[in-house]
Amino acid sequence: MPPRRRLPPDHRRHALLDVGEEVFRESSIDDVSMQQIADRAGVTRALLYHYFATKAELFGGVWARAHERLRTGASPLKSQSPPVTVRDWAEVRLRVYLDFYVANLPLVVIANRSSIASDPAVRRPIDASFTELSSTLIDAAGTQLDSRAAAEVGFVGWVAFVRETSLATYLDARITPSENIDLCMAAFDAALGRYLDLDAPAP
Repeated sequence: MPPRRRLPPDHRRHALLDVGEEVFRESSIDDVSMQQIADRAGVTRALLYHYFATKAELFGGVWARAHERLRTGASPLKSQSPPVTVRDWAEVRLRVYLDFYVANLPLVVIANRSSIASDPAVRRPIDASFTELSSTLIDAAGTQLDSRAAAEVGFVGWVAFVRETSLATYLDARITPSENIDLCMAAFDAALGRYLDLDAPAP
């Protein structure tokens, strides 16, 4: 093991996340041990466990950081005109998210089709990302108070739909990316068109 450098806690945590992300992109999560990750990072297993109590927590940290990069760095696709309506905005965000999916496929597999996929540490960053998106969209669409709960539930259902069709697209190759977008936007209209003004100005 190479000598361990002393780093401030924040820097050490990010360094461990960097190594964890490298390893998770290379191997199935069930084929990797915390000891292997500690060895790759040049730290003791005890130090790794000091920062992350379980492998799921380590992956959750990696996945949360990936979603933060998506949240702060994503912008409308350069090839498209700026979104005009709420529906336009939702489609642009969908396309950005699907690009994120493609760029992070090994992590997507772990987050959706692994032994830790249902662990709260893994679900938290996903839920937080979509909760923020839901609030932005519903606020912009100007729903009435008595319709907001239905819109929120409809949005959660739409996210689940997008997840399944996108897994079928990018992992199973059952449909094309273009077909996936058409399916997702048709489901968006069906799930939310009754409760939201989709022609309202984009956020």
